[in-house]
Amino acid sequence: MSEPVGARVPTAASRRLVVLLADGLRADTARDYMGYLQALNEAGRAQWRSLRSELPSLSRPLYATVINGETPLTHGILGNGQAGQRLARHLFHSLDAHEVPAAVAAYHWFYELLAGEVFDPLRHRDAVPPGCGIAAARWYWEDDYPDSHLLADAEALRRAHLPLEEPSLLFIHPMGPDLAGHLHGGESTQYSMSARKLDMLLAQLLPRWHAAGFDLLLTSDHGMHADHMHGGPLPVEREVPLVWAPHDGAADLPLPERQTEVAGWILERLGLGGRDGRAHREDPAA
Repeated sequence: MSEPVGARVPTAASRRLVVLLADGLRADTARDYMGYLQALNEAGRAQWRSLRSELPSLSRPLYATVINGETPLTHGILGNGQAGQRLARHLFHSLDAHEVPAAVAAYHWFYELLAGEVFDPLRHRDAVPPGCGIAAARWYWEDDYPDSHLLADAEALRRAHLPLEEPSLLFIHPMGPDLAGHLHGGESTQYSMSARKLDMLLAQLLPRWHAAGFDLLLTSDHGMHADHMHGGPLPVEREVPLVWAPHDGAADLPLPERQTEVAGWILERLGLGGRDGRAHREDPAA
């Protein structure tokens, strides 16, 4: 399940990629309320489908699955309380091995999965975990940190740290839908409004990303029940969107069939590996 360390060999498949993991966004909510992305879909410039999340449908386990390519039962992150536990393998290791830069704007639990230590906001706000191929990072720790601010953080990182005309990854993890769902439930006006707001932000940002040669993959970790929670096997808790919006309009690309395939699919788009989600080396510190 590991890959040899070596220099990256550019391929025709190499892309510049934005991965946006919208926390807690249900597939049906995205479909019904994200009009800009649906406009791209109707114009043939985006591809929509859905994925079923792995179980338990909780945040920290599924963050790990998205970047690791393994189920929670396999990678061992089984609950939200496992603060400071490091993932032994993840896609950022491959980026480091092949010298492909990444910028990350995400919730602090991602920092903990990569760094293997409990996040300290006074020390780690912009800390870059070693050996992860990350050129720059911005971590937030309050669930109500606005999505608008986080996407602005991400765009600033992209412009400052990702080189032109080379494969690179911008990884963004906003919390708006998850927060609205926990406060008001997955059938609430506030929850649907969080999807509308994210869509309006993307209408401002995606044209800029496309102009810079970046493609967008949007998905989520889990859905949201009307009872303000998730974690179980019901479709509203597991069905999440998967949206591919490439800068060149070539939207007819095979997409991952399972959440465990997302990491490998990202690496393939960056010209680094196959689609099994496990084309990444062991963490030497593990």
